[in-house]
Amino acid sequence: MHLTMTDALKLPQIKQCQVAAGMQGLNREIESINSFDAPDVLSWLKPNELILTTGYLFQDNPQQLDQFVIELAKMNCSGLFIKLEEIPQTTISIANMANLPILKIPPEFSLSDIMSPLLREIVTRQNEQKGQSYSMEDISGVGAENLSYGILGITEDKSSFQQITGGFICTVLPLTLQWNQRNDSITYKQLIKTIETLTEQYKIDKLIRNIKGSLVIIYLDTIPLGNTRFYSQVTQISQQIISTLSTHPMELTLGVGNYHTGINNLANSLQEALQSIDLGKRLNPGKEIYGYKELITFKILQYAPKNVLMDIVTGNLAPLKEHDDETQSDLIKTLEAYLQCNLRPAETARKMGVHRNTIHFRIKSIKKLLGMELSNDDLFTLKLALYAKRLLDNR
Repeated sequence: MHLTMTDALKLPQIKQCQVAAGMQGLNREIESINSFDAPDVLSWLKPNELILTTGYLFQDNPQQLDQFVIELAKMNCSGLFIKLEEIPQTTISIANMANLPILKIPPEFSLSDIMSPLLREIVTRQNEQKGQSYSMEDISGVGAENLSYGILGITEDKSSFQQITGGFICTVLPLTLQWNQRNDSITYKQLIKTIETLTEQYKIDKLIRNIKGSLVIIYLDTIPLGNTRFYSQVTQISQQIISTLSTHPMELTLGVGNYHTGINNLANSLQEALQSIDLGKRLNPGKEIYGYKELITFKILQYAPKNVLMDIVTGNLAPLKEHDDETQSDLIKTLEAYLQCNLRPAETARKMGVHRNTIHFRIKSIKKLLGMELSNDDLFTLKLALYAKRLLDNR
């Protein structure tokens, strides 16, 4: 079932937005989302698309906002979320006549606060419609009902198991077919010894399971929600495990799930570790460790239809792509590196192997072409577009 504006207003973050106009149009369906602060966005929009904007372009030009709302209504868009403090009465009247919902975003909210829950809800509903689910029976050999217990090797007397008191993180290291065929017991023993040594060093308890050719390591946090460094410690252990086995001739890739509590969530953490490998290999091939925590945005976007991803990319990066195609420049790559380097020009220059002044010039060109100053709202939208582009490039 498609998400409607009425459904969207039931989400915790969205219900704090005020419906300023178009109350009669709240039954409109939302199939995709687009955010913008570029003046020529209309050519990229389509029916049933929800529009998010800071409204900066319209602050000194209410007539332009009126015309924009008229065009959105003609295109049968879902509605408009806008961050303007005051919406002109003429705009409200036009939206009411067209039954086009306009919602005011609270000043303390960013566009990402609105887009993230909406996009997550759209993807969830699309997956339900397609009947998609990620099955781990191939690795676990047990049904979903007993999956967590199956991971622990408990198949009969479940009541005798003392429930884990703290949290945990599952990691998975798929042992290659070649490794299993070689029956490399020496290397395997070395691997287990490394895990034992490292967990003792970090004072972390663990459970080790070999499930259908994959080594599953469950790191146990004995302080319930009390160790803020637990995830980073697990990541460090994982890096050292890979480093210890770096001389092994077979390819090694390790996935790290999220932190969870409650034994029934073991399956979730393992699933996340497996998915991080699958998604990470497609987006960043060649890496040895993929953490689900770092791939969560990609995880949300990977189930989005291709046309939705293309809309996100085109709606935010089209001017840069056109410039790169015409001049053989690297503005999109520069923007991606700049964001990865936390807006540090010198670090971006080192990463790209160019002079710092070159980066300053390119960033100035990017701002001009996009018509934005790379504020917090801009950064989220651009990161989302770059993620979508990477997904498209690797499909």
